[in-house]
Amino acid sequence: MTQALYRRYRPQSFADIVGQSHVADTLRNALRQQRIGHAYLFTGPRGTGKTSTARILAKAVNCLAADVDDRPDNSCSICQAINESRLLDLIEIDAASNTSVDDVRELRDRVAFVPNEARYKVYVIDEVHMLSTSAFNALLKTLEEPPEHVIFILATTEPHKIPATVLSRCQRFDFHRISSQDIIAHLQEIARREGVQITPEAVATIARSATGSMRDALSLLDQITSYGHVEIDVDLVRDVLGMVSGEAVSQLADALAGGDPATVLMQLHALIEQGVEMTQLVVQLIEHLRLLLLLNVGRDARLVDLPASMVTKMTTQASAFQPAQLLHTIRTLNDAALALKTPFAGYLPVELALLDAVGVREQPVLPAAPVTVPAATPVAAKAQPQPRAHTQSPVKAGPQRPQAPPATSSPAPAGDAHLQKLWDEVVARAGKYSPKTQAVLRGGRPVALVKDELVISFQYSFHLETTQSEIETVSKVVAEVFGRPLVVRPMDEKTTAQYVASLPPEALPSPPPSAPPTASAEPVPTPADDPLLRMAVEDLGAQVKSTDPKQA
Repeated sequence: MTQALYRRYRPQSFADIVGQSHVADTLRNALRQQRIGHAYLFTGPRGTGKTSTARILAKAVNCLAADVDDRPDNSCSICQAINESRLLDLIEIDAASNTSVDDVRELRDRVAFVPNEARYKVYVIDEVHMLSTSAFNALLKTLEEPPEHVIFILATTEPHKIPATVLSRCQRFDFHRISSQDIIAHLQEIARREGVQITPEAVATIARSATGSMRDALSLLDQITSYGHVEIDVDLVRDVLGMVSGEAVSQLADALAGGDPATVLMQLHALIEQGVEMTQLVVQLIEHLRLLLLLNVGRDARLVDLPASMVTKMTTQASAFQPAQLLHTIRTLNDAALALKTPFAGYLPVELALLDAVGVREQPVLPAAPVTVPAATPVAAKAQPQPRAHTQSPVKAGPQRPQAPPATSSPAPAGDAHLQKLWDEVVARAGKYSPKTQAVLRGGRPVALVKDELVISFQYSFHLETTQSEIETVSKVVAEVFGRPLVVRPMDEKTTAQYVASLPPEALPSPPPSAPPTASAEPVPTPADDPLLRMAVEDLGAQVKSTDPKQA
């Protein structure tokens, strides 16, 4: 059976530990000063060298070399026994399989026995956070005051699950994620030893996919070399790992910067037809946009872990985005990645996320304008006069419900089709200047046109910020459509509501009339038209002098 690369090239000394120099130097100095602790806690992400460092420390404290600086020398009988996993005084325990209090009690009973061959008996408890609460309590006393010949090394990826009483009894060492540059250098050295030809781009792709885990990087390299190719290039790495080509991801990012929904959908479905796995595409696109955000906001190439040949291209691409747009896109793609885990999700979450990123979203449903019912026209037919004996006395009405005041017309042409039509023309004409500006303006809604000021409401902050940054272009297009220069005031929805409430009633605009009003005089009521007037004339002998209410 072929031994895996991560086991074959496991660090055997402090000098072999990659990316954790702060841990290696501290432990080496402790050996020189003979300040060996009785309990250590190694924490950090997976594949960063916690268990390997624990084995190296076990060898160093028991090594038979005369010079402390040479420990471990990997040549004495103790070091060789540990390397071959046959030293009885090195006990490695998987806490995930030994979680009960009985397992810890058995361990506690064996601690009292002196070592068989070595100077110290070393207990390495991996994934110690998996122990139960009762097991931790049973371990406390032994962990605090173990025999002089016992050393405990606890390893975990989740230190927050370990009781504080245990943490306070250990020397804690935090293992960091290994940088891509360190992983690249280590992979190139292993490839040289194995006689494998691999391109720098392929090594960089493996290193980024490992996300700081050296074990993951070695496992990926082992998987790729098993294909038997003479030379490993970046295309082979992407095929084996099911990744999307970097050029395709970059082109999709360019489409998002352009803000054209049709182009974004065409590129997405071209990748779908190639059989791209959606989750992998979303992960790569999020990582690509994250690097663009760092370059856009930080404006320093040292913030990104990229080869120099890629930094210039990505810096240029980052300048095509607004920071708020990148933030919004990354958040929507994160939501899409979670939605893809649901059964029968298909491609819909990704399609919706990308369309939302370029400003295509549902418009809020506006309330219908109040309908005014016209007063009934008086009937012109002459009614027969009724005798006074048959008239009924008026019935005293009960308390009447107060009527609501007439609705004031909103300064927002929510019901003004004319202003909305002009705004739609503004959005359409903005595409000639900038597709990105056009996509952002689609998220705006015209709210008010007061004198020479046009107020636009935006639901999302990144649309508002992008419009503010492109206000010169927007004002130019508005002037072309409206036929005169206007002050464009983009606002969020909350500010818009406050602004509308602050306007006096006389400042509220009314939509332009479709036709000039005709001066038509109101018909003058006659006694035949008004029953009360007719009764006053016929029954009471009154005379009509004028029907003009102003002369009343």
